Amino acid sequence: MFYRTATPYGRWLSILMNLGGIAGLTTVGMTLVLSQTRFFYAMAHDGLLPHIFAKLHRKTNTPWISTLICGIFCALFSGFCPVDILGETTSISALIIYIFAHVSVVVMRFTHKDMPRGFKVPCGKWL
Repeated sequence: MFYRTATPYGRWLSILMNLGGIAGLTTVGMTLVLSQTRFFYAMAHDGLLPHIFAKLHRKTNTPWISTLICGIFCALFSGFCPVDILGETTSISALIIYIFAHVSVVVMRFTHKDMPRGFKVPCGKWL
């Protein structure tokens, strides 16, 4: 895709656009892996996952087992799945996570009425 777009302007632009695409995919991948390890750490800390995911490294104070497992899982998937399928899967997964988060807020509003809230939506009763 980048090659056809940039080739009429010179091979240097095609190479630059490909390098930008690789850098962008690498950045997104690293961000997703590191954020997922923190999710696993928090869930294990709360008792929702096995305690091994909450184990911290002595020197760096990071969840190293969670990072190792997520890294292996992502390396395997990125090695065996095409990029377009990985992108679609990531987008759909993010959409499902956001839907569940917003639905849980609405459900919690009705199931935990006495819970103190730090913020209330103005005119929220009419929304």
